Amino acid sequence: MKRDHTDANGKSLRSYVRWAARAMLALLLMTGGYAAYFWATGNFHVVESGKFYRSGQPTPELLRTWHQRHGITTVINLRGAHPGVDWYDAEEKAVNELGIKLINYPISASRELTETQVVEILAILNSLDGPTLVHCMSGADRSGIVSAFYLADVAKAGEMAAELQLTPIYGHIPLWFLRFYAMDRTFEANEPRFGYYDS
Repeated sequence: MKRDHTDANGKSLRSYVRWAARAMLALLLMTGGYAAYFWATGNFHVVESGKFYRSGQPTPELLRTWHQRHGITTVINLRGAHPGVDWYDAEEKAVNELGIKLINYPISASRELTETQVVEILAILNSLDGPTLVHCMSGADRSGIVSAFYLADVAKAGEMAAELQLTPIYGHIPLWFLRFYAMDRTFEANEPRFGYYDS
């Protein structure tokens, strides 16, 4: 008769394997559920109620819904203008029909923003005159840095609130070895601009 290998506490190797398999399945289900939530909602979040919102690439239907619910008057597209590409043409048509202003400002999630880019983005944020939606493709990284800048510079919401925009809550994974960590480095480099200094 075969016997399982056991440890000092009498637990078999098989029971550890079963536990690890269950833990892996639970993690996969949670990750899948999280991704499904982002997909279903467009990763839409309130940054400052009545003033600033963030999302992934919106469909025309989502733009109409958010325009009705939140009175969106401006959309900042961080993917840049791409005439002739389906997602961009659909977005441009929807904002034109709704009377929403579209600002195309392309940035990369995998490169730190330059001083010029930061100054230009802050100028855009400080010139807004109505409820605004900022979006990139997934709503995690580029939308995160611009939302962090908005809270730090326009809303004066404080360092913790600003940094929260670059967290897994919104799909951003702040690990130094990932290419999207460029957004975290960008915020850290600009903290003194907002009066944030390490103690």
